[in-house]
Amino acid sequence: MFTRIVVASIAEDKSIPLILSGPSVDTGDAAAQAVSPSGKLTVVLRSVPGEKKKHFVEIWSESSILHLLETTAIHDDFYTDSTFGTLEWSRDETKIVYIAERKKSEDALEKYNYKPDWGETFTGRREPTLVVVNLENFEVKALAHLEGHMSPGQAIFSHDSNSLIFTGYNRDPQLYGIAYCQNRFTGLYQINTDGADLKTLTKDLKSARSPRLNKDGTTLIDIASGKVSTVVDYVRKADPKIGFPGLYIDQLPQQLWISSTKIIASSAHRTRRTLLSIDIESGAVEELTPASQYPGTTTLLFANEKWILTTYSTPTEPWALYLGQIDYGKGNSKVHFSILEQAKVEKAKAFYQPHSWSIMDKIPGQEESLEALYLEPFKRDGAAQQKSAVSGSKPPLVIFPHGGPHSALAAEFSVLNLVLVGLGFAVACVNFTGSLGFGQDNVEALVGRVGELDVKQCEAVRDYILSQGHVDTKRTCLTGGSHGGFIVAHLLKDPSWKAAVLRNPVMDIPALAGGTDNVPWGYAVNGLPYDMALPPTATLADPEVFKKLRASSPMEHVEKVVAPTLMMLGSGDRRVPPSQGISWWQARQNKIRQDKDEKHAKAVNRILMFDGTGHALDSIEAESHSTYALANFLVEFTRVDQP
Repeated sequence: MFTRIVVASIAEDKSIPLILSGPSVDTGDAAAQAVSPSGKLTVVLRSVPGEKKKHFVEIWSESSILHLLETTAIHDDFYTDSTFGTLEWSRDETKIVYIAERKKSEDALEKYNYKPDWGETFTGRREPTLVVVNLENFEVKALAHLEGHMSPGQAIFSHDSNSLIFTGYNRDPQLYGIAYCQNRFTGLYQINTDGADLKTLTKDLKSARSPRLNKDGTTLIDIASGKVSTVVDYVRKADPKIGFPGLYIDQLPQQLWISSTKIIASSAHRTRRTLLSIDIESGAVEELTPASQYPGTTTLLFANEKWILTTYSTPTEPWALYLGQIDYGKGNSKVHFSILEQAKVEKAKAFYQPHSWSIMDKIPGQEESLEALYLEPFKRDGAAQQKSAVSGSKPPLVIFPHGGPHSALAAEFSVLNLVLVGLGFAVACVNFTGSLGFGQDNVEALVGRVGELDVKQCEAVRDYILSQGHVDTKRTCLTGGSHGGFIVAHLLKDPSWKAAVLRNPVMDIPALAGGTDNVPWGYAVNGLPYDMALPPTATLADPEVFKKLRASSPMEHVEKVVAPTLMMLGSGDRRVPPSQGISWWQARQNKIRQDKDEKHAKAVNRILMFDGTGHALDSIEAESHSTYALANFLVEFTRVDQP
């Protein structure tokens, strides 16, 4: 974990000049830290490696440590993720709550009992538990097992500091992967800080998370599906006048109240993320960062009655830290932002500056929800393009669909896109039907049509860009991961693609059932029912179900692929196990060996495996080398002078 101190002041003209920006400091073994409400104390959670890992809770005042509590005998690793992770002070600063893994039993009859974990990104994380530190008697207590039917996360203190409100993730009928899946069965619960009197707060809701109390403790909000008192309901279709598509938020920020009745949140809004003000009494929603002023992506970090702290970037501007003040108006509030700090990328400026970007939102003959973030080398004449890594008189085109499928690509800074455009490529990042930020009707329109509608729309984006005459029509290539890799593999039926790079792609949906942590996914995207209580492969016994799942899988037409392909897999992927990519790669290898057709005989079919890395390929080694390998592969097979 790294920390950094930034100091700013308010000038007479309300600008906020930066006074001091300290260096990033590695806090070593610290897992998390939080400042008390008064600002006088800081709690640090620390894990110290060794023959046996040790865990500590530290209470600091300024530069001095006041209390050091070893908790090794009470629990195992701390949780610091956004799903379960918690580190909160009570308002009276007498208690602290955090989430940690329940201590494993050393009993000879129990220690080998099978206990499922929470899947992708949570391998080995099985039983998160609430831990309360009482600073009046320095007792550290892991609360009861909560009846074994749920796992707690995102805990906050009640206004009187005597109880906890938290998200409970259902463990029944069985565990499925929680990462990237905000529609799992969850509820809000309340329990006393001594572990007594557990209550359910959301009995009529199937999914509720991110509890947040306002400052005076009178209002509790959360993200939910269903109705207790709905502030902002989902939007079927975006209003053509204001374009509000509904809320698309993974978790609510920890600090988001700007008054007792208003909150701030950032949400997907077509091909960008924007800042919204939400009145919890009237349900009125205001966009504080309209596209006319902030065409890129704004992400909220912190908000209170006086300040809003955000990050902001565009495809040509690296992330910057913004501090804003709200000017309240009647239905027309404005935020006056000042830039606190920008990313230091002086050495890379010459590489990333010469390109432009736009959002393609009107693709002829397609649904109005289809959009693409388009980047291309900026004002390059033929001579300049010839000097690029890919050469030629016009740039080659990369089509880049996102994963999910129910996620979205945003107009934000991306190192991968920067690298590709710097090498001379044009890039189109496609938000196809089913993407978030376009209304609920758009999300549901893809269900039952994966491998068909999403594929056709990527082809439509390619054809539209080629028709504009700015790119080389004979040099089009592909990249995508997860469901994006699924789309890429489908697109490869067309022999005109020059090359493709696939990252942890879904290739055979029926075969997923035996290895993924998210079995329901394949059924849901195909519009098929799935009984969450059944064993993963039970439903495949129905021949019609098997036929439907197989028909939507890229493995159905692997023999048609002739373009050079590079497969990049993570050996630790729990969401799309590497066997998916390996099986497709093996099928291609077999076709290459057996087929006498010249196109297949000369086919290139490579595969990379990153040990210990999960679905996102986000270890330092995997992220850096996969970017290099992807760029190098596409250059190899698209440059004009390639054999």
